[in-house]
Amino acid sequence: MSTREDAHEELSRLCKSVETAYIYFKDNCQRFRDFKNYTFRETLTEQQKGMLTSLNRPQLEFNMGAASVSRKLGEFAMHEPSICVSASEGVPVELDTIETVEGNIRHKIHDANKNSFSNEIMKDMLGGGFSAGKVYTDYQSSMSLNQDIVWEKCFDATMVGFDPLARASHKGDGRFSFEMYPVIAEDLKVQFPKVLLATKADSTYIESYQWSYKDMYDNHVILVCDFYEKKKKRKKIVKLADGKVMTIKQYEKMQKYWDDNQIIEQIPQVVASRMTVIDIICNYKFIRDQILEYTETDYCYLPHVFFDGNSDILCKGHTNTSYQFTKPYYFHAKGAQDMMNFMGIAITNSTDNLSSSKFIVMEEALPQQEDYLDAITNPQRANTIIVRAYSENNPDKPIPTPIREVQYPALPPEVMATFNQSVQFIQAILGSGASNPENAQDYISGKAIIEASNADNAAGMPYTIGYLAGLEQMARIHVDLMPKYLLGKRTIPVVNREGDKIYQDINIPGKPSLNYESGALKVQIDAGVNFQVEKNKALQAIIGLTGSNPKLAEFFSSDFGLPILLDNLTIYGADRLKDAAGKWMEQQKEQQAQAMQLQQQMMMNDPRMIKAQADVKKVEIEEQELMLKADQQEFDKQIKVAQLALDQERVQNEAILTQHEAAQEEVNAAVQREKAQAEIVAHSLDAASKLASIEHERRMNEHDSIRKSVELHHKIKSDHEKNEIT
Repeated sequence: MSTREDAHEELSRLCKSVETAYIYFKDNCQRFRDFKNYTFRETLTEQQKGMLTSLNRPQLEFNMGAASVSRKLGEFAMHEPSICVSASEGVPVELDTIETVEGNIRHKIHDANKNSFSNEIMKDMLGGGFSAGKVYTDYQSSMSLNQDIVWEKCFDATMVGFDPLARASHKGDGRFSFEMYPVIAEDLKVQFPKVLLATKADSTYIESYQWSYKDMYDNHVILVCDFYEKKKKRKKIVKLADGKVMTIKQYEKMQKYWDDNQIIEQIPQVVASRMTVIDIICNYKFIRDQILEYTETDYCYLPHVFFDGNSDILCKGHTNTSYQFTKPYYFHAKGAQDMMNFMGIAITNSTDNLSSSKFIVMEEALPQQEDYLDAITNPQRANTIIVRAYSENNPDKPIPTPIREVQYPALPPEVMATFNQSVQFIQAILGSGASNPENAQDYISGKAIIEASNADNAAGMPYTIGYLAGLEQMARIHVDLMPKYLLGKRTIPVVNREGDKIYQDINIPGKPSLNYESGALKVQIDAGVNFQVEKNKALQAIIGLTGSNPKLAEFFSSDFGLPILLDNLTIYGADRLKDAAGKWMEQQKEQQAQAMQLQQQMMMNDPRMIKAQADVKKVEIEEQELMLKADQQEFDKQIKVAQLALDQERVQNEAILTQHEAAQEEVNAAVQREKAQAEIVAHSLDAASKLASIEHERRMNEHDSIRKSVELHHKIKSDHEKNEIT
């Protein structure tokens, strides 16, 4: 926003996007409010109340919706999602890193549920048809420099908007998302000191919302829009020496973190860089006439997540224009609920209009005595009613029908039958069975719901699927943010698959390192089991097996089987019982060891045992002596055999030695002969060599004399020629 005109155009575009989203979802938002009020507050509209008042009928309600939703919430409370984090295909990620990320997601869900995150999300989905949550980052405290990832439910789902072109159930594939929240003007000035506020409430509406208004305490309240939008921008990306690729802005942020925390390890150096076009998530915070803040985040996903209940995509009229139609859980049962209210009011009104009089007495038949009159005026008291049968003035004139019982008009049987059938109508429409507690153990969630093994929960299954889809998108956002905000040496809480909470050190040698790339991990969340119901079923199966097989009964009573049995108990204090059972088993082992040791000591001190041990020892000694004697005899025998073998071997060796000496003498004689022959040959060769040397010397002397005579001849000739020339 370089100029004022650009800022105004940008603000107009943002407001237009907000208004478009509200208009598209207007009917769903109105239905959300109406059915939340209808389900949890009152089932009579103002028009119906006015009609009942004009007819002088009681304004009674027989709300079955709140009980149905509460029952679904109770079943859902026992639901435990199954979380699975795995590496993307072809991307190497350490197993301990995957387990740490998975455990941290599990902790985030547990931590968010401390504020009724899952319960409030599902209540909105069942009561209004949809809900919304968000994942964002924030500092751990006002005095902390470490950021954490936060999961929250959006306070009012009707104040959250998404791109109408989004197609995914969680709407994460849209171009933008936003949340509107009210802020008092004084607080807004503290958060954004440069804000310019109007002196009076703004009359501009977004459908049913005003951008600013005065509340009941005359405070100036302003709606602030937290708007996130996907944009394509040119960014410089860098490749580090460790192979990671990030934007230059992220690298500078990492450098600052390195410097602030004085990390000794050398930061990876940039080895390559280039410009590219990437999708970034931009955050605007604005009011109706001013943009308060603009930030380019490092998010890869829109932080707002839509939780779809049981919506349908419908078309308007005969056109191809489609729209999303969200349905609360009690939507189709509204007619049956209205009918039940009408019949119940009719029954109550008929009962209310009944007269308290019991008898109709003719005036002439009234007795004069006070006691007789009291029996008529107070029929509740046990007494005999006496009236006149003849006229007092004319005793001969009988009074026709002096007294008779009051006859009340009977209520049409169709009214009562319809009222009684209304409960079954509502249950049939909702797809559930009887809501009495006797069948509570038959309703299960989790994997049993996924398999549709229980028809009573079939109608609520779409809401469970929508919840899991939204929860998986929030986990996907969380996985993407972890390596960006959990930097350097940190200790984060994780919950393992056994449900134990531990604190895990990260980003140090020998510990999990959260340095994976965006998209390196994928997360999947499925419906887990309803632990309470599944444990009850498992316990019943164990009881049946142990009753039919004594060996299994013995196994489950042992140290190996007892922990399995205790894991399937859902009684109060089952966790303490498991710990106590472990200590009890250890105590039993110690007692058994002590008992065995004591028994051994007692047996050793018993005279009979001592005598028996002495006899046994004596027998053992005798057996050992016999064995030693036999061994000695065997040893002597082996020595004699060995001596005989040695004698035979000595005789053979002497014969061999004699033969060897004779052969050696022959060899020596042959050697002497060869030596003499060699000396003769050597003398002959020496003589021949000397003769050859003398002959060679003679020839060399003869050659030298010839050479010298030739040289002398040439010299004489040369001197003669020189003399002739001169």
